Amino acid sequence: MKDRIAALLLAASAGLAHATAPTAPGAASGITALNEARELLRGPAASPAGWPRAFSLLKIAAEDGNAAAAYYLGLMYRNGMGVARDSNLAAHWLCKAAQGRVAPAMFLYANMLLNGEGAARDEATARRWIEQAAALEHPGAMLQMALALREGSMGFERDEAQYEIYMKEAAHALRHQMPEP
Repeated sequence: MKDRIAALLLAASAGLAHATAPTAPGAASGITALNEARELLRGPAASPAGWPRAFSLLKIAAEDGNAAAAYYLGLMYRNGMGVARDSNLAAHWLCKAAQGRVAPAMFLYANMLLNGEGAARDEATARRWIEQAAALEHPGAMLQMALALREGSMGFERDEAQYEIYMKEAAHALRHQMPEP
């Protein structure tokens, strides 16, 4: 059962739309760089050969405060895409992205905190990120929150009625995901 839930959470976190709001005067060129990096990571011509260029583009944009770039940079570090796997740096960049209101980053960072991956285990902070991602209608966060309500975990009191509501909302959010920008 836990394997099935983990698979659902992973599937829900993949391919979700997230904010790419400009954060600096040169934001238009930052968005272009972000789009190029995304293409190098997941586009039709995506291959490991493009990862170093994607990393370079994302690092610059993330250091300039672009939350979406920080999310992708965190993923690269977490998955060892073109760089050595580094849970600490993954947590750092996913936290920056979460602070920039990128819902998938909130969800991933919360789970890293729950597992003590790249950061000290912190269930209370993880819960806050899950709640924020759920409020932004991230399906994985809604599902995880529903399960926590059913089980009485992550500091939630057991609440069958709220569990059912969040499960329905998660199912709805999964059916109506917006495509990547």
